[in-house]
Amino acid sequence: MMKISVLASGSKGNCVYIEGNSGALVIDAGRSAREILGTKDRDGRLAEGGGNREMIEAILVTHEHSDHVKGLAPLGNALKVPVYGTSGTLDAAIRSIHSKIRFPVHSVLCGDKISIGDFTVTPFPVSHDATDPCGYLIEEDSVRVCYCTDTGIVTESMRDRLREADGVILESNHCPKMLRDGPYPEFLKRRIASPRGHLSNKDTGTVLKDLAGSLHCAVLAHLSEENNEPDLALRNAHEALGIHADEVEIFVASSVDLVKKPPCRKERQKCRATCLNECWKIPISL
Repeated sequence: MMKISVLASGSKGNCVYIEGNSGALVIDAGRSAREILGTKDRDGRLAEGGGNREMIEAILVTHEHSDHVKGLAPLGNALKVPVYGTSGTLDAAIRSIHSKIRFPVHSVLCGDKISIGDFTVTPFPVSHDATDPCGYLIEEDSVRVCYCTDTGIVTESMRDRLREADGVILESNHCPKMLRDGPYPEFLKRRIASPRGHLSNKDTGTVLKDLAGSLHCAVLAHLSEENNEPDLALRNAHEALGIHADEVEIFVASSVDLVKKPPCRKERQKCRATCLNECWKIPISL
């Protein structure tokens, strides 16, 4: 069994905890170590979500943008575990870190499987305006989850990785109409909607439709604060899954504005969604 906790999701920071039977991985470190791990006086998001820092065996980095690596140095130094990423990502990320690094760094090649404890991890390329971005297919004891965010398109090779998974953490960044009519400058709208930008709800629905029938869980991540609504992303995903929607648990992560835009969860065999207070306190099981 795997447990997924979205510790942060969105343009203000991204971090996901994946726990297996004997160990755990963190994907990205876009929030502070204090926020994730806590302090002497209070628990952090990891503990509040039922995670165990002692189980963490590595940090996987998808790309070097600040909302994915700004907490990497303090988190890596605190955990003292290896950090993995493509060479381009690691080079760019390390150049942006001004503090001393006290953790090992390992470069990965897309398509090559690596072993981390009992996990088998396969990085694969995504399409984003970063140096050498990637997603990850993670397997333990025949349970597979695929992490695929920050990409403007989903290529056939990316779909092949997604089709292997029992659960996906998939970007559902924006509503095209909200983006078009919203306050962003035109150059930023073009960037977001480009093949090296971010997936729209509609794009995500197209992918989910292709995965319907084999999928057990879909976590919709990296929602835009300005250009999306959790209920819009959820409704789009539910409709795209069609007759298979009741077989899939859908969790829409939103950790930016928990009052106006709380995360949503639709459990399997239920047609109604529930609004939640804090996304990192809701573990999803596979």
